[in-house]
Amino acid sequence: MNRPAVVMTAALVALLLAASIAAKTPYPPRAAGSGSEPTTGSGMGAGVSFRPRYALATYDGANYVLYLTQQLLACKDTLLAKPPYLTVTIVTGSPLVTGRPTVNSGDQSFVQVDFFVAPVHYYTVQPKVKLVLTRVDPTRNGVWHGRVTVPLTHFEGKTFSFDGTFAARWCGRVE
Repeated sequence: MNRPAVVMTAALVALLLAASIAAKTPYPPRAAGSGSEPTTGSGMGAGVSFRPRYALATYDGANYVLYLTQQLLACKDTLLAKPPYLTVTIVTGSPLVTGRPTVNSGDQSFVQVDFFVAPVHYYTVQPKVKLVLTRVDPTRNGVWHGRVTVPLTHFEGKTFSFDGTFAARWCGRVE
């Protein structure tokens, strides 16, 4: 097989794998838990301080994404969030769990935190991120509660960490 055909075949296989993982992410989530944590916490990422005061929970068509921001954000404006802010992406092929850490193993079930330090610049931390959902409420304007911890991580000469809780308004599917 010639090189362009190999590259195209590899790209197609990667696309199909990503689609199959996304297709397995259960949506909508089931209601569960009774958590009541507020949105608070602090951390550092690449020399930038992170202290979220607001949170949203969304589904992007493939994964669940939490936005932890310093400024109030409308569900339709997630792409307009002003840095610094964090996103917590939950990639799973299983229903969401409450009351215990979300599975974080391998490439099919994991949690990653993106530290947005500038409008188009972010750093992703995945290993050892701990997310515990304590309440999932998928009703209109329901609230998701939980806690997220990014242990001290060094990457590209920069340091990252975060420890906080959230009360994230459920936006549902946003794309």
